[in-house]
Amino acid sequence: MKARRLTPYILIVVPATFLLAFFVIPSAVLLSMSVVQSEDTIPTGNLTLDNYATLLSNRLYLSAILRSFIIGVASGVIVVVLAYPLAYFLVRTTSRWKNLLIALSLAPLLASVIVRTYGWWVVLNREGALNVALRSLGAIDQPLIMLPSTSAIVIGLAHALLPYGVLTIMASLNGLNPNLERAAMSLGAGRVRTFLAVTLPLTAPGILGGFLLTFAIAMSAYATPAILGGPTTEVMATMIRRFMLELLDWSLGSAMGAILLVSAMILLLLTSALGNRQRES
Repeated sequence: MKARRLTPYILIVVPATFLLAFFVIPSAVLLSMSVVQSEDTIPTGNLTLDNYATLLSNRLYLSAILRSFIIGVASGVIVVVLAYPLAYFLVRTTSRWKNLLIALSLAPLLASVIVRTYGWWVVLNREGALNVALRSLGAIDQPLIMLPSTSAIVIGLAHALLPYGVLTIMASLNGLNPNLERAAMSLGAGRVRTFLAVTLPLTAPGILGGFLLTFAIAMSAYATPAILGGPTTEVMATMIRRFMLELLDWSLGSAMGAILLVSAMILLLLTSALGNRQRES
């Protein structure tokens, strides 16, 4: 009996230890370093909030913070808009190729994010496939300059994260009782009204979940902004790397990391609370 009572606690030990060692302790070290003063890249041990004041008063750093939020929100919206009709089709189709279509829609996950991002670099650069195609069609005289840019980063991240949105929304659609839609149509509602009044509201948690997952990953992404962006389109992740590895200022890098971690968590909590309130109402 005693061993049976201890079983739940034993099962918790391994994941709890993993989270403590690789999330809680590193996050605590990050937060503590962010309030330590540095002189000539060497931490002095003196506590200060000057690191945050420097980041929030410098236009370059503020631009990187704001750009990270914009990229996260834009990527989340694009992924949800593209993923919902695809997920709806994959869930409702009766084709014998359904499993193959699902596998194809998730196939991008088999390739590295870096490989997919360089694919977009090949398409969007000055001599890339898109400019070559437009010039051959006579649509443009001079090649379009699409790299580096925030728009290119959003496109690359939306493409890389689209399968996550499809999976999240598919799970929500699979949990929807089809009898509710049939009942609405039997009462005189058309397909469009049934979708807007029944299907869409009941799958809102899946939409919100897809947006939150995409937002969290896109906001903290490094590889795609580093490849498709540049010095004028830096985000928090690339800025943190510069502080840590190039400027060797761990205090400023930790402060930027703390802003990224805390701001993302606050926004996620607020959005989750909004979703819970919507479900309760």
